[in-house]
Amino acid sequence: MLERSAEIDDLAGRIFLAEHFCSRAIQAPEASEPAGEVRVWMELNDFDQAPIAQSAGMQVVLRSALVSVAPDRPVADVAMATPPEHWLDGTATMQQAFTALAQRDWLLVRSGSELLGILTRHDLASPVVNAYLLARLLGLEQGLRRLYGSFSHHPLADEPGLPGEPGSWSLATLLNHGALLVSLRAALGYPSRSSFERATGGLVTLRNHLAHGRSILTLSSRPAEAVERIQGLEELMVSVRRLLDDREHVWDAFASTVIMGLDDPPLTWAGSGAAALPLPVPVHVITAHNPHERVLEHHINNERHQLLRHYLNMRYPQAAVMEVIGRSCSGPWAEVSWAISGLSRPDALAIAQRFQQRAIFELTASDVLVISVEGDIRRKALRVG
Repeated sequence: MLERSAEIDDLAGRIFLAEHFCSRAIQAPEASEPAGEVRVWMELNDFDQAPIAQSAGMQVVLRSALVSVAPDRPVADVAMATPPEHWLDGTATMQQAFTALAQRDWLLVRSGSELLGILTRHDLASPVVNAYLLARLLGLEQGLRRLYGSFSHHPLADEPGLPGEPGSWSLATLLNHGALLVSLRAALGYPSRSSFERATGGLVTLRNHLAHGRSILTLSSRPAEAVERIQGLEELMVSVRRLLDDREHVWDAFASTVIMGLDDPPLTWAGSGAAALPLPVPVHVITAHNPHERVLEHHINNERHQLLRHYLNMRYPQAAVMEVIGRSCSGPWAEVSWAISGLSRPDALAIAQRFQQRAIFELTASDVLVISVEGDIRRKALRVG
């Protein structure tokens, strides 16, 4: 689900462009119109600037420039050349448009030499902006749920359950717990709980406003503040995506996993008090649970677990297989797996990749290797912790 959300988020960033939410109903005064009359209709429409007709946007008049001008003077007398920094290409992405609006409160949008429209901070009320921001917020929530599970070893599904369901966390609950998780806060770039809460404090309200058809401008009487909110959301999203991509914390979690048998009493295969391995080395430990840390329902994970056993029986009937469980050393995360002796490393990696896993364990007499499905040894630790 997270991967699909990321695709939607990326799609929103590519298909929603500046030309899609600028105001195209351009009201342009003729160069010969009296300045007094132009000032009246600019105040009536709350326009701070307007392009001069027939100039293709190359000439603009500012309302502030009309204050001290004789009302009968032609508006051309106070027009000015459009500053280069106030131009924006219509194909600019939403992120680029937001960055430009953070620096300037109005922009002229063009395609080649054609003036397409005017973009101001008031255009943040556009339904196109609402759709974009909602896609970003949905992707952000799912990303934070995945990260919280990885950092806390407390697994969370990508989607919150229905209200009243056991273990269902709303976005507000997720953010409250995230504020308390020092390792996650620090990895996202927030040194303190207060800095994290300042950055995320308005996300729930914004999400609710957008879901009910309201815009980000309903949260603030100042459009400049709305731009700041969007910039903060973009920065947080960049941090979340960075962590989801580099996944160093996931490799650390793999390395600290305790692997135990399901016998009674259970034999420790890796971790504190590990005993001699009951299978010839190397032993590869592979799970089919929770592909790429996506938390699935118990019955689905159990079906995947049995399918992996069936697959091993068909492909490698001579391999020795035993059921084990991998547990987090600091949380409730646990996944039933299969320990297999008699496979080559490439074969073990191919199986893990087919079952959509990120990595396997390779156990030797003395070490535990965490190996990504690409074949890279991500972590190496003593098997007896």
